[in-house]
Amino acid sequence: MTLQKINPDTLAPPHGHAQVVVATGSKLVFASGQVGIDQDEKLVGDDYRSQGHRAALNAYAAISASGATPADIVRLTVYVVDPAEENLEELYAGLGAAAKEAGAKLTAMSLIGITGLSMPGAFVEVEATAVIG
Repeated sequence: MTLQKINPDTLAPPHGHAQVVVATGSKLVFASGQVGIDQDEKLVGDDYRSQGHRAALNAYAAISASGATPADIVRLTVYVVDPAEENLEELYAGLGAAAKEAGAKLTAMSLIGITGLSMPGAFVEVEATAVIG
């Protein structure tokens, strides 16, 4: 698999992601959205950092179950209940820590503010798409 990451000069510089990822491979892997819960279905915390960290680790684990790795991820979609600046700063810290732990690379990403998630008390959900050869 080949990944080409592009940050065009005609766009604002990205913050922790790539503006464009061109992926060439033979297998696409789509992981369902993951929230910040442990294997016992308990939320790991009541803050954006801890929930974002665990939601990302859960998404990486889901992708890894297919034979892909976190480094094969070409797109993350992150849903947040309250995209206030202070919450996003904490979220990005949690996402960054999870990426470092899992060996994930910069990739295309969208962050979407929403009114709620399917699990009461959850603030963050992370979806991942990977391409493997």
